[in-house]
Amino acid sequence: MAKRRYIGYDKGAKRKMPGLEKLVDLLEAEFGLWNNGSWSAKPRNKRGKSTPSVHNTGRACDLSWRGAPYKGSGKYEDAVRMMDFLVENADVLDIQAVFDYYPKPWGRGWKCDRAAWKNYPKKAFAGSPGGDWVHIEVGTRYCQDAAYYEQKMAELLGNKKPARKPAAKKKAAPAYPGKSLRKGSKGDDVKLVQEKVGATPDGDFGSKTEKSVKAWQADNTACCGPSDGIVGPKTWGCMFG
Repeated sequence: MAKRRYIGYDKGAKRKMPGLEKLVDLLEAEFGLWNNGSWSAKPRNKRGKSTPSVHNTGRACDLSWRGAPYKGSGKYEDAVRMMDFLVENADVLDIQAVFDYYPKPWGRGWKCDRAAWKNYPKKAFAGSPGGDWVHIEVGTRYCQDAAYYEQKMAELLGNKKPARKPAAKKKAAPAYPGKSLRKGSKGDDVKLVQEKVGATPDGDFGSKTEKSVKAWQADNTACCGPSDGIVGPKTWGCMFG
C-alpha cells in the first residue's frame, strides 16, 4: 500500500458528493452500520479544533453501529470489519482517513500519508473514547463518481452487489418531552440527546453537552435551524424524527 498525500479540508461543497454518498450506501448494506452524517452545508471547525471540518467538503461521513432504536447492529465488531476492509482497499477506494472513536485511551486513526494506524496517547478528537461511530474521508478523485464506487465495491465483494439485510422493525421514535432541553436539564431525555451527539450519557445537560449539541446542529443546519445548543421541538424532530 503506497503512501499518499493527505488532503484534509480543501474547499467547501455546495451539495453532497454522489461518489461518497454511494460508498456510504454500499458500506451500510454490507456491514450493517448507518449514516450518522456526511455533508455539512454550514462550515464549522472540527470539534475542539481551530481547523475546518472535512464534512463541509462533502468528502467525509460518520458511520455508526449504534443499535436500537437506531439502525445499527450494536456490535463494534461490525465496525472493525468495515474499517479493516477500507484500509485493505484504501488505494482502490481512495480512502484518505479512518478515525475510530471507540478504543481506549483516546481512539485511533489511519491516514493515507502514513498508511498505518496510530493509537492516540492523548485526546485527539471529541467523542473518544467510547464513540460508537467511525469517521471516514475520501479523496477528490472519485468523490463525485457514484458509478466508480458501485463497480469497485462489487468487484471487491466478489462481483456481487451488496444486498441490504432486511431492516429490523424500527421502534417508534422517542416522543418530544414537551419542553426544550438545555443547559441544566436532567433525565432520560437528556441521555437520548447525549447519545445522539456523542456526549457522555449521564443525563446531566452541562457545558460539554451544550457544546456537542451546537456542533451537531451545525452539521444538520438544514433541519435544525440555528446552532444555539437548545433541543427544542425542531432539533428533537431532526434528531429522532
